[in-house]
Amino acid sequence: MYSNKIICLLLALFLFAPTFATSKVIELSASEINKNTDDMTPYIYNLLSKAENKKGNFKLVFPKGTYHFWPTEAFGKYHAITNHDNGFRYFAFPIIGMKNVEIEGNGSEFIFHGQIIPFLVENTTNFKISNVNIDWEVPFYLEGSVVAANDANTSVDLRITPGFDNYKIQNNRLIITGEGWEENFLGENICFNPQTKAVQYRTDDWHYIAKPWSMDVKATQLSPDVVRLETRFVQKAPPIGTIMTFKGTFDNNRHSPAFHFSDSKNMAMKNVNIYHAGGMGVIAEKTENIHLDKVNVSRRPGSNRILSVTADATHFCNCKGKVVIENCLFENMLDDACNMHGTYTKVEKIVDDRTVIARLSHPQQFGFKFASGDDTLQIVRGKDLLPKSKMQLIKVEIINHQFAKYTFKKPLNGKIEVGDGLENIEWYPVFEFKNNIVQNNRARSILISSPKKVLIEGNTLSSQMTGILFEGDMEHWFESGAVNDVTIRNNTFLDGAYGGGSPHVTIWVNPHQNEVNPDIAYERNIIIENNLFKTFGDGLLRAQSVDNLQFINNTIEESTTYLKWMEEPVINIKLSNNIIIKGNINKRSKPFEVKLDDSTRRTSKVTE
Repeated sequence: MYSNKIICLLLALFLFAPTFATSKVIELSASEINKNTDDMTPYIYNLLSKAENKKGNFKLVFPKGTYHFWPTEAFGKYHAITNHDNGFRYFAFPIIGMKNVEIEGNGSEFIFHGQIIPFLVENTTNFKISNVNIDWEVPFYLEGSVVAANDANTSVDLRITPGFDNYKIQNNRLIITGEGWEENFLGENICFNPQTKAVQYRTDDWHYIAKPWSMDVKATQLSPDVVRLETRFVQKAPPIGTIMTFKGTFDNNRHSPAFHFSDSKNMAMKNVNIYHAGGMGVIAEKTENIHLDKVNVSRRPGSNRILSVTADATHFCNCKGKVVIENCLFENMLDDACNMHGTYTKVEKIVDDRTVIARLSHPQQFGFKFASGDDTLQIVRGKDLLPKSKMQLIKVEIINHQFAKYTFKKPLNGKIEVGDGLENIEWYPVFEFKNNIVQNNRARSILISSPKKVLIEGNTLSSQMTGILFEGDMEHWFESGAVNDVTIRNNTFLDGAYGGGSPHVTIWVNPHQNEVNPDIAYERNIIIENNLFKTFGDGLLRAQSVDNLQFINNTIEESTTYLKWMEEPVINIKLSNNIIIKGNINKRSKPFEVKLDDSTRRTSKVTE
């Protein structure tokens, strides 16, 4: 019996790991490097385009060094990237339609210039990259420290951080500039603490509230490195010393992720540092089996830049197989450490008894390949996101980047209505997030939406918003994936939910349902056990529409890092069933307050 388990484990590891049995080794020589030192992009493109390399089967080895990449002579095409801005994009390493490709960097620095995507891995099987550092010469944002603010809280004086000369003032507008690009509006902005390097406590009070494309921010150059901004703030101007960051408008600041995996299988990354990107660190869609080990999305050691990437560290949309993230550091990004989810498309028209037209609803989903001809889709009610039936496709016709026609194998028989959602249940992964550190970032640590087995273990998490968020919605992002088997154990949750604004808690089960059925839950089987919670706020767990949620054998300690800014029970659950709360150790001076509504309490056991 024991030997059979070992054999099964080894087989699983073998099947998950990319193999390179037929690979040849391509080692870059000193002469080749010297000839292309200012821009390696055309050399790499020509190398990948050679007939003997077009199908892959090679290992590309870089001697340790610094390599520069520009978009000027890069391969380009119109490109749709989920949760990013679509458009004509350029790629330094277009790994397209290949098998068995490995890149060994030997600790090299890959420095990128302008709007370029370093790695596109598309329609490829078995890709591995190791020992590479990714960065940009000029970042896709602007930052400066507050040195003065007026009493009316309508202006701040910013000392631009040394090295950030990527701006100009034109017609009283502060314009972010870069290598081959400009951002005419400061757009999305957030404040950081200069001592902790984390997002500033209650930062939502201090960002300016001008409309994204308005002229409602007047800029004046006071001295060579000081700029005055006259505008309006949510509550008041940021405190002296605060670092303000600006990344442009939300429809134009996600163009250059570091890695894009699409329609591929068996992706592996090890010992990769992503110090910056104009978008996400790693974005994967419709890809099977992904393993990230020691992949850090972080500030470069010794750098005076406060940010790493300008969106999520990692993001996985409609992937399957197994996704493993372990031994990673994710810090100072402007969005979540990890978001794992599927996609809802919204039914717009019933064509006949087998055919519907549905649309992708969020602009950053446009062009996404939601389903193929033989996938099985789950139909969910638009009002409560609960499943109605499952039906197999036989045909998908793409109408345009937003609308598609779906033909099913069997008659609909009234199972689908306009306004319902379609969910592709073929594309969800088993997911493990182990031994990682998340800190100092805007937004959340982990968002989980997958019905497959999920393990979150041995991590240290501290984010400006919620630590772990469970969410499904057909209102904004249209992200699907009600969970069915989640274990959260042996993690350390440090100060979180400190950004102000919305009342976030450490773990939040929050499906967006217009109607909630108290007898039928959206989320199921979430076990939270043997974790340490050390936070300044009271709220550790808030949930609704969940069945079989267990909060057991956890330790709760009090942090004095920040002042508590809202009242919240330790646990607050409503419209749920079969809740178990027991064995927890409360080391705080306050009582362990549990709040359950009447419908939840009837089927729950609380022994605190």
